[in-house]
Amino acid sequence: MVRSIPFAVALASLSLALGCTDKTEKMKERQKQRDEEKKTFEKQAVDAQKAAAPKVDAAKLDAAWDSADYVKIANGKKCPEGLWALFPSTPGEDAEKAGNEKKKPELAEKMKKATYVAVLHHGLGVTLGKYDKKKKALTVTVEGVLACFDGLGLLTVAFGDGARPKRPPKSQGGDAELSPQAVWDAKALTYQVPFEDPLEAKVFSQGEGLGTDARLVFTLGKTEVDEKLQKVPPNEEAGTKGGTVDWGAGRLVHATLKGVRIASDHEKHLLVESPVSKD
Repeated sequence: MVRSIPFAVALASLSLALGCTDKTEKMKERQKQRDEEKKTFEKQAVDAQKAAAPKVDAAKLDAAWDSADYVKIANGKKCPEGLWALFPSTPGEDAEKAGNEKKKPELAEKMKKATYVAVLHHGLGVTLGKYDKKKKALTVTVEGVLACFDGLGLLTVAFGDGARPKRPPKSQGGDAELSPQAVWDAKALTYQVPFEDPLEAKVFSQGEGLGTDARLVFTLGKTEVDEKLQKVPPNEEAGTKGGTVDWGAGRLVHATLKGVRIASDHEKHLLVESPVSKD
């Protein structure tokens, strides 16, 4: 015998089910509202931060220093696409080249014909030295190399003379272990900024000089690759199988400087200028 469910009980069950559904929908609506309020709050915070940031009145440079045709290279950033084509093919390049091997000669030629520009900043490639009383000038030093990276690792550009791999010294007993990875190094570029008064030079070094930038315009030429292969035994504790590791400095391309411009205050205050050559 099949017993029928009393109408009151069925109605109560239905109401309970509808009530639960209604609560779930309300919870979803409240969560959606909270998410929208959070996004609005975050956007307002970002907008307020941008509004509070000081407005940078950057220098307006002529095309000789800031042409739209120049290829930009930034120290510590991703390399311009195509620089890999300047170097001989090596194992493991397939992922980086992504089927562009047939275009390599054309791409390499394009990279060689291009003019590049890089801007190095105080503390990141640019250093203010001591005041020279005899020369009545403040020395500004620009690092001889910069490095960018791509899918194959670091790629170094050398401006200075005597580029060579710089290998870390072997660690002595009791000293912390040093990484055996080599890096490219080259002679730094030095410039003299005239200052008649030593006090004026000191004030500059501690103030406006902290915003000194070096703008370098150059072309690229000869390339080198430094390898230092070393066999690494397996390490059970570290879970490594061992193999061969390259501790070399990697890829280097020599640059030919066309011009260097040293300036401060967002490049508005010219300090030293070596004009861009027309060659």
